[in-house]
This record gives sequence, structure tokens and C-alpha cells, in this order.
Amino acid sequence: MTKFKLIFIILSVFSVFSCTNTEKKSIPNKKVVPKLEMEQGGQIFRAKCMNCHKRNGEGLDPTYPPLAKSDFLKNNIEDAVRMVKFGSSQKIKVNGVTYQSYMPESGLSDEDLRLVFNYILNSWGNEYGNLDLETIKAIKKKR
Repeated sequence: MTKFKLIFIILSVFSVFSCTNTEKKSIPNKKVVPKLEMEQGGQIFRAKCMNCHKRNGEGLDPTYPPLAKSDFLKNNIEDAVRMVKFGSSQKIKVNGVTYQSYMPESGLSDEDLRLVFNYILNSWGNEYGNLDLETIKAIKKKR
């Protein structure tokens, strides 16, 4: 009877691990963004993004979508990075509202793009993790 228990336990453990999703997600990770990087990202946001998306990330209906608690940002981070880096006029739906306005190319370096995204992903109630430089570069390549 002991052998059967041991076999059952081994098979149970094996089945749990074999059903685990081992696919590695590239974004976002949950490491805490250092305070200095949040400050730097905030400076970039105020210089490049705030006119349209407003100081608290609430956007300006019906033209500019919110970044605060944005379901689009949470679920489409790669698209959002490409839109900021390369510009876009694509129609998007944010929190149930459709927006179609022109997003100009940001002109930001990869490092500045990383800093501003990590600021946005972790401000105004957003808890969407953060991006590293390698992830930013990989997203750009998928253009």
C-alpha cells in the first residue's frame, strides 16, 4: 500500500508541474521602479505627454485617452510602446470609449521611452509592472 501512495504522490506532483505554464512573458515584470527613475520618467512625461494626457493621466475626452487605470495600456503594452515611439493614428478603445486621434512620434531614446513608460505604468493607481531596456528594443523590432 505504501508503494501505491508514493506512486500517487509522485504522479500528482508531476501532473501539477507539467500543467504549469512555462511560457516566459517578456512584459511587464513586477520589480519596483527606483525612486530616481520614477522622477526621471515623470519629468519626461511632463515635457512630452502631459499636454494631451493631462497631469494626472486622465486624458481629455473625446480626443486624448486616459493613461490612469487604462485597460488598453494594461492589456496592450507592446502596441502602446510602438504608438509612442513611432506615432499612430489607429483607433483604440480605452475603458469602453473609442479614440482616434493622431499620436505624434515621440522622438524619445529607448532609455527615455523605458523611463516614461515605467512612470506611466506605476502612476495614478496603475500597477502594471515595468519594462527593461531589452524589452523596449524587442518591442520596437516587432513593428
